[in-house]
Amino acid sequence: MVKYKVLELFSGIGGMHAAVDLLQRSTNDEFEIVAAIDINTTANMIYRFNHPKTSHWQRNITGITAKEINKKLSPDILLMSPPCQPHTRQGKRQDKKDPRSEALQHILSLIPEIPTLKYILLENVQGFEVSEARSDFVETVRKANFQICEFLINPIQIGIPNSRLRYYGLAKRTEDNISWQVPSTIQEDFCLIEPSLRKLEAFIKKGKLKDFLEVNISEDYLLEEKILLKYNRILDIVNSESDRSCCFTKAYGQYFEGTGSILQQSGDLDAAYAQAEMAGNQSELVLQELRKLKLRLFTANEISALLGFPAEFKFPPNCSRKQQYRTLGNSLNVNVVAILIHFMLS
Repeated sequence: MVKYKVLELFSGIGGMHAAVDLLQRSTNDEFEIVAAIDINTTANMIYRFNHPKTSHWQRNITGITAKEINKKLSPDILLMSPPCQPHTRQGKRQDKKDPRSEALQHILSLIPEIPTLKYILLENVQGFEVSEARSDFVETVRKANFQICEFLINPIQIGIPNSRLRYYGLAKRTEDNISWQVPSTIQEDFCLIEPSLRKLEAFIKKGKLKDFLEVNISEDYLLEEKILLKYNRILDIVNSESDRSCCFTKAYGQYFEGTGSILQQSGDLDAAYAQAEMAGNQSELVLQELRKLKLRLFTANEISALLGFPAEFKFPPNCSRKQQYRTLGNSLNVNVVAILIHFMLS
């Protein structure tokens, strides 16, 4: 058995922590989160609610020093999911010019000064792989004697019914100059990490959407009539038998174009839309048809399950629905991260 000390930066609601917990359940290795660090108060509230015993720092990451990390933490593994806004397709893609990139640049400056560090995993949105920030990450870890393996991975590729394509950069400091035999190109499938997938497969929930849905959901989650009238032509509608759903973003529940799927609970989708089309501009007739579908939002618990969070993961009672959606939209897929950490350590 090997024991690893893990430093979790940009810790959010604890996606990396959940991935480490999954690994601990499925392997003989032991992991200790020596510190989780984030500046977002809402995310920190949720993290602490689920992990009250973990050392959690509400800090601006740009204020952390290598001396502090070495003296108090001595991590073997660094897990981080830095802000994606500088690279996301909905944003301005300012890359390193975006002030939110400063924290990652600061961490990169510290990596060469942390001698205990042997493994690094960085997660970000698709688009990061063509950024200057990614080039800096690769250059930094290589100069610090790490070898790197990069991925663009979507959980839907392994049977999880939710699309969340993300960039993952794995860096490994090998001993005795033994090369880490990995491709130099960015990998876009699970072939390379198939052994790790098989090792964790029994602990990963897959299937259709019905396997992730709650029962007896409040009617508060039904789409309002003004939303049905305005957005019915652009909604991504799925049902319990679907084996896919769109990526849920932090704007889910506030905006309805490209922010995540909507669940159809009853009726015939094609027939309802055909009748609504025939009704033209007669709003009441359109609504009469669309109401039959009982279209609703996914709950935060359903989304967290699709992201791979365990059943015991909960939101604090004082956490609003808007806060739940926003923090989940900024989170990651726990299962994919666990598979990649296992691959990196094996």
